[in-house]
Amino acid sequence: MASFDLDFNKSLWLFFLQIKGNRQANTHDDSIIRKSNNNFFDILFRKLAKKRRVKYISTLLAYQYRERGIWMRLRTDAWFVMVDISLDDQTWYANFRVSRHTFQFILDQIEDDIVHENTRLRKAVSPRCRLAMALYYLASTAEYRTIANLFGVSPSFVCICVREVFQAIIDNMKSSFVFFPKDEELDAIVKVYKERWGFPMCCGAIDGTHIPIIAPTENHADYVNRKGYHSIVMQAVVDSNYLFRDMVIGWPGSVHDARVLSNSHLYRLGNEGKLFVGNLSENISGTLVNPLILGDPAYPLLLWLMKPYQHSPDITASQKYFNYRLSRARMTVENTFGRWKGRFRRFLKKVDMNVTNVCITVAASCILHNLCEISHEEIVDEWLTDVQASAAADNDEYLVQDLLVTPDASDIRDALTDYFMSDGGANMGCGGS
Repeated sequence: MASFDLDFNKSLWLFFLQIKGNRQANTHDDSIIRKSNNNFFDILFRKLAKKRRVKYISTLLAYQYRERGIWMRLRTDAWFVMVDISLDDQTWYANFRVSRHTFQFILDQIEDDIVHENTRLRKAVSPRCRLAMALYYLASTAEYRTIANLFGVSPSFVCICVREVFQAIIDNMKSSFVFFPKDEELDAIVKVYKERWGFPMCCGAIDGTHIPIIAPTENHADYVNRKGYHSIVMQAVVDSNYLFRDMVIGWPGSVHDARVLSNSHLYRLGNEGKLFVGNLSENISGTLVNPLILGDPAYPLLLWLMKPYQHSPDITASQKYFNYRLSRARMTVENTFGRWKGRFRRFLKKVDMNVTNVCITVAASCILHNLCEISHEEIVDEWLTDVQASAAADNDEYLVQDLLVTPDASDIRDALTDYFMSDGGANMGCGGS
């Protein structure tokens, strides 16, 4: 077969060269013919016929089959196949930070959104491999190139894949795993805060944390925070079970926590009295107290948002004790951030994405965190070691003047202060985790 192809190609080339030679030789003949007053149309038809033959042979030569070289770099997904099939559950959990059961649950939720068809050029990467790639990205600080080598794909594919998976998680799972509590669930959260953390009528705690990012191409100076590095801010409300209940993600790192709050949907609902559904309330020291969210000194004092007294020479012992009790109960938000960053180490270093994709990644990771907490997935102590070192960098508790304080909000804080100094409130809760 090979010799036949070779002989056929030789014949085509010889025929092609012969036609070109005849065309050059006939140029002189044509001039003689014109001088001989031959028929003009005969000459024209002869030239057109020659051109057609040349084009035909040229086309045949151009489309002759030639053996291609390497058209795609050879890659292997042997590592993922080995982990998926051969290794034990503990090794799986160490690499992906979710159990196999939870992994399959996530896959069932998003598979239709991340499945792709095979093409004539190559087979599509399976949904299972795509999800594993995204989880490995969150669970490690590995570069795109390293992840690409482990899963047998290109670095650019890793960027595209993880964004697609995270968007699918948000679209299919957010409404089921991130929402404000109500009815019996709200009652249970308030009960835990009172019995375990010693703070009555508390349904959550609010704080902000910085996500390190590479310098954006636009307005990069706005993203430099007080610590001197580029970041975006995530404001989060969490409950006593270390679940994210509300997130605001994407404000530049230089923006104050109070500004993030004042521009949020949470702030509008709280001020309109629509944040908590139901009539849950308690009479504390003669004052009717509705569900409260606990914040640090960076936030305003509102009917639904409680903050400490400002430190000053005139602060009383009872006010200091109130600050201690509030700070102890507010540890739930700091613990939640620690567990979240410990589980998904990606946010301990600069996230190499544009701001839009970072927001998608953070939101998806919060949804996965809630799923893991609800499923009682283990938090390994070693995961929290690096988180403790970065916790101080998020401490932006610089004060804002209480310009938004209302008499009712101040009365609620004073009533809680009196309650904590009473026999009934002094020994309530132990602050345990």
